[in-house]
Amino acid sequence: MKVLGLGTAAMDIVLQCESLPREDGFAFVREERMLPGGSCANVLVALAGLGHAAAMVAKIGDDNYGSRFREDLLQCGVSARYLFTKPGGTTLHTFITVGQSGAHAIFAHLGDSLLNLTAAEMLPEMLDDVQVFYTDMFPGKPAIKLARLCRAREIPIVFNLECAPSFMRACHVAREELEEMLSLCDLFCTGREGLLELAAADSHLEAARIINNRHRPSLGLVATLGDGGANWWIDDEQMIAAAAFPVPAVDTTGAGDAFIGGLISGFFFDKMAHRQALEFASACAAIKCTQPGPRLKASQPEVMSFLQERSSIA
Repeated sequence: MKVLGLGTAAMDIVLQCESLPREDGFAFVREERMLPGGSCANVLVALAGLGHAAAMVAKIGDDNYGSRFREDLLQCGVSARYLFTKPGGTTLHTFITVGQSGAHAIFAHLGDSLLNLTAAEMLPEMLDDVQVFYTDMFPGKPAIKLARLCRAREIPIVFNLECAPSFMRACHVAREELEEMLSLCDLFCTGREGLLELAAADSHLEAARIINNRHRPSLGLVATLGDGGANWWIDDEQMIAAAAFPVPAVDTTGAGDAFIGGLISGFFFDKMAHRQALEFASACAAIKCTQPGPRLKASQPEVMSFLQERSSIA
């Protein structure tokens, strides 16, 4: 097992719409589908598709959502050996509206299972043979326990702040827990909103400097900026930028997760240089935007072919 991931497991009810409704407005639904999702699960499925053995730590309910989630995770090649089930529990599920341009909005029903995972259920043997630990801190305390164990074993820790700290607080992840994970992780990833709120700054450049100075993750900080591409601060002095690849977007849901999966694959396992790994990750995100649903469906050779095609066009 190369990657162990602890975090969000969900079922997504995806509503394809002509357009996203405004306040007090309405939209026609062209198609309705139930798809397995969850940010952490999406990252692990992307890694499995790129050729890396992965396992997930999470808690689901024994409802229909949970059963379908487990079945699909196994079909996607991700180990469910640490996928706990809460008897009588409700699995996290979301309602995602997607417009014709690929823009989307997400409504989350937390259920009562995901955040029921406890630190006591995390055991040292879960990390046997693990080469990278990934987490989005859903929930926080079990993630911190595994991160501490990883630190003792010198296993690299990738922390992705998927949501802003205020949303994390609503999900019972305290600011002190975020700060501890930032002090434990080797590579910190986040989006623009999370970065700005975490640093209480007005620009992502200023925010990145603040976070780097405060916590100094050994492998730096990666910020995803949507159409603005992504930046990787190696340290206070060195920053690498990668532009987003323009593609005809079908569904942008899960593009950030595809990016993180590609980044872990390229940097930790394919031993790419920082810029090359960042471009590989951006290609994964772009390919995902051309595909419906929240999960990347692409192999490593397919992503490399995409990059070669874009290189020849340029």
